[in-house]
Amino acid sequence: MSILKVFIFLIFLIALNVGATEIKQTTYAYWDKPDVEIFYITPKKINKDTQLLFVIHGNSRNAKDYISAWIPYISNKNIIVVAPQFNKNSFRYFFLLESATSSGAINNNPDDYINKSISSFFNFFQSKFSLSTNKYKMFGHSAGAQFTHRYMLLSNDKRISSAVIANAGWYTFLNENNFPYGIKNSPIDISSDHIKWFMSNKTSLLIGNNDINLKSVNSSKGAQRQGITRFDRANSYFNSLINISDSNNIPFRWSYKVVDKADHDYLKMTPVAAKILLEDVSSFD
Repeated sequence: MSILKVFIFLIFLIALNVGATEIKQTTYAYWDKPDVEIFYITPKKINKDTQLLFVIHGNSRNAKDYISAWIPYISNKNIIVVAPQFNKNSFRYFFLLESATSSGAINNNPDDYINKSISSFFNFFQSKFSLSTNKYKMFGHSAGAQFTHRYMLLSNDKRISSAVIANAGWYTFLNENNFPYGIKNSPIDISSDHIKWFMSNKTSLLIGNNDINLKSVNSSKGAQRQGITRFDRANSYFNSLINISDSNNIPFRWSYKVVDKADHDYLKMTPVAAKILLEDVSSFD
């Protein structure tokens, strides 16, 4: 084969790879909330085995950066990755599903709540690409991890097949503390059956062993009761779920992993999350 033909062939391969990992963008406007910009990546080919993963950004709201971090792990995987961007002007408290503020003040206007957001986005992409799957995965980091576990708890959407919650700043405990620190007086109903689903669904809680910096950590009394650092709070939350499982004989399918040499950086958590969430996703030859 001539040098020119080799060069053309290499360019062709590069083009194929770039096409497979191109970040596309769309505006979701098919609901009664403000528009949401959504970044997404499609696999080389969409077929009956194609799965879907939602990646939820942190408080920096840099969805494109978050989805870009997944490219090395999905380039040959049969999965669509979707990263919605909740802009600050419209969704200041997205991590609380707009149901409360960081200080714990309840928002009593259900028209603001986004506890059906991911379900709506999933329906959109399922229709757009004629997907066979009726399940989706979730990964949330930092404020996105807060969003993810609260979405699982408050959305009542049982189509979430698995989730990874990484480096959340604080949590909604399944106890008698007032919402959003606990579930007492939650503005969104949480049934006992849904709590059982929440605890028995395949979920991984990740925390970096160096995620102990107190900068930008919620210092309210409700959050402080969960622990001082994000590391402390992750450990407290997981242990509280174990105790509830043991006391109520509820199957518990969560796992807990401390990521070595990791702080509050999504780039250090993404490889660990990818290994967990892509385990059952088929690859292209």
